[in-house]
Amino acid sequence: MEMTQVNQSIDPKKLRLAFQQGALQLIQHKQRLNQINVFPVSDGDTGSNLASLMQAILEETTDESQTVIEVFEKVADASLIGARGNSGIIFAQYFNGIYNHLLKLEETDSVKSFLESVKVAITEAYQAIERPVEGTIITVIRSWAEALSNGEPNLENLLSNALLTAKTALENTPNQLKVLKKNQVVDAGAQGFYFFIEGFTHAFVAKNDLQPEVKQQKITLDYSKENHAHVTEPTERYCTEILLDQVQLSKHDLQEQLKDFGDSLVIAVNRGKARIHIHTNKPAEVLAYLSIVGQPIQQKADDMLLQYQVNKQRKAPIALVTDSIADLPAEYLLNNQIHVLPMNILIGETSYIDKITIQSDQFLAMDQRTAATSSQPTLKTVENLFSFLETRYEAILVITVAGKLSGTFHTVKEAAKRRSGTRIEVVDSHQNSAAQGLLVMAANEWIQAGRSFDEIVAAVLTKRDQMNILVSVDDLNPMIQSGRIPQVVGRLAKTVNLKPIVSLDPLGEGKLSNFAFSQAGNEKKILTEVVKANEEKVIKRYALIHADELAKAQRWGQELQNKLGFAPSFITDVSTVVAMSAGGGSVAVAYELEEGEVN
Repeated sequence: MEMTQVNQSIDPKKLRLAFQQGALQLIQHKQRLNQINVFPVSDGDTGSNLASLMQAILEETTDESQTVIEVFEKVADASLIGARGNSGIIFAQYFNGIYNHLLKLEETDSVKSFLESVKVAITEAYQAIERPVEGTIITVIRSWAEALSNGEPNLENLLSNALLTAKTALENTPNQLKVLKKNQVVDAGAQGFYFFIEGFTHAFVAKNDLQPEVKQQKITLDYSKENHAHVTEPTERYCTEILLDQVQLSKHDLQEQLKDFGDSLVIAVNRGKARIHIHTNKPAEVLAYLSIVGQPIQQKADDMLLQYQVNKQRKAPIALVTDSIADLPAEYLLNNQIHVLPMNILIGETSYIDKITIQSDQFLAMDQRTAATSSQPTLKTVENLFSFLETRYEAILVITVAGKLSGTFHTVKEAAKRRSGTRIEVVDSHQNSAAQGLLVMAANEWIQAGRSFDEIVAAVLTKRDQMNILVSVDDLNPMIQSGRIPQVVGRLAKTVNLKPIVSLDPLGEGKLSNFAFSQAGNEKKILTEVVKANEEKVIKRYALIHADELAKAQRWGQELQNKLGFAPSFITDVSTVVAMSAGGGSVAVAYELEEGEVN
C-alpha cells in the first residue's frame, strides 16, 4: 500500500528501501564528513564511522521483510552492532528508540505509529549522551522528528518539509558551537544524519521504487588540514568503544559508573546489548569494569593523541607502522609518530587489545588456568589504518613480526594489495619483541634523516639480518605449548631440566642453543654471548625486555653497560603476546650489529 496518509499503513518494502537509500546516500558523502570532522575531536573519521554503520544496515536489510516492525528490528540490531564513534552510537540509540516504542503500540505498521515513534525516540537519543551538546547530530535529529509532527496529513509532504527544517538546523550548527564557527564547517555528525534522511526521504517521494546496489564499499579517509586549523589537543588519549552482551544494567547506571573514566561518553542499550563510546586515558580500567557487568564481544581503541599530532605536524613524509609485538617504549612510539597495529588476545570469553586494554603484568597476574590465545590484527583494522595514513603521508612502510611466528605479515600484505595510490611496502622483520623494535628504530632514523623510500626499504631488508635476540625463560612449557620452539627439543630439554638460550633463526623461527644446567648458568651464557658478538662484529645498540622481572632486566643492563661501555637503548616490559609464550620471569637482550650499516 502506498504510504500517503497518516491513517494508512507503511509498505515494508518501501521502508526497507528507504533505509537502504539513506545508508547509500551517507556512504557516498563519507569523505566530506571526514573533512569537516572537528568535534568533539578532530580525528577525521566521522564519515568512515558512519559509513561502517550504514554498511551494517545495508547488509542486515538485504533480505525482504514482511512487516514494518521486522524492518525496524533489523535496523536496530544492525545499528547497535555496527555503530562506531559518537554520532554512530547516537544514531544507533535513536533507531533502537523508534523500534522500542513501536513494540508498545497496537498498530506497528501505521504512518501514525511511525510519526509518534520518531518523536518519542528523541528522548532515548538524548539519554545516550552523558552531556548532550546542541549544535550536533542530536539537534538535527530533534528538529527533523518534531517537524514530522506538524499535522500535515500527507507523509510525502511531511518528509519533504521535515528535510527542509533539518537543513536549516544543520546550517545553524556553527552558531551553536564555537569550534565549528572557527573552522567554518557544520557539525559532521549532523551533516551525516542529514545525508541519511535526504536519501530516506527521496525513496518515499520517488515515483518508482529504487533498487539500491548493496555492496561492501571501501571506506577511505579524506583529510583537509585547512578545515582542522582550530582544534585543541585531546585531554583523553584513547577513543575507546566496547560492545557488551548479557548486560543487565540500565543506560543510566552505566553512565553513572563510567562518567569518571573520561569524557565524550555515549551509550546505546537494547535487549541485553550495550555499545559504549568513551574518550579515556584508562581503556584497560574501562574494560575491566565492563567485563564485570557484561560480556565484551567487540572493542577498539584509537590513539587520538597520535592522530592529533600527525594532523597538526607530521614528522616525516613516510609513515612507519609496526605491530604490538615490537617491544619499544610507549613514549618513543608517540614522540616519533610510529603507528602500531595491536594484536588481539582472547582470555576466556573476553577479548583484549595488546598494550592498550591489557599489559603483560596484568596478564601474568591472572589465573593462568584460563585459556589464552592471540590473533593478528584483522584485515579491516589494517585497512582502516591505511585509510587514515594515505591522506597524510606520501608512502607507508610496515615492519611486522616474523611471518614464521604470526599471520600478521600476510594480513597486512593482503590489505596493502587492496589499496591504490599511496605506495605501501610491507617487510617481514624475521624478528620479534625487542629485536623487531630495534629494527623499527633503525628505520625511523633513516626516515627522519630524509632518505628516499627505496633506500629505506633496501636498508631494512639488509638490517633485519643484523638483529638478534637471546631469551632466558624460567619455564619452557609456555613456549612448547605455543609452538614457538621446536617441540621435540623443547620437551627433551625440559625433561632433563636443561636451560637453553631461546632465539630465532635467520627466517624467524624459534630455536634453542647453548644449554645450561641452571638458570644462573643460562644467564651467564647469554651475557657472554652478547659480549662475544660485540668483540667480533661490534654492537651498535642493545635493549632489554622482561616479563614482570624489571629488577633482573636492570641488573643485566648494568652488567652489559660495564662490559660494553655504553647503556642500553631502553629497558621495557614485553608485549602480552610475547609474555604468553615466554612466561613470567623471562628476560631477554636484543642487539643490533654495526655490520650492514647503510651509509
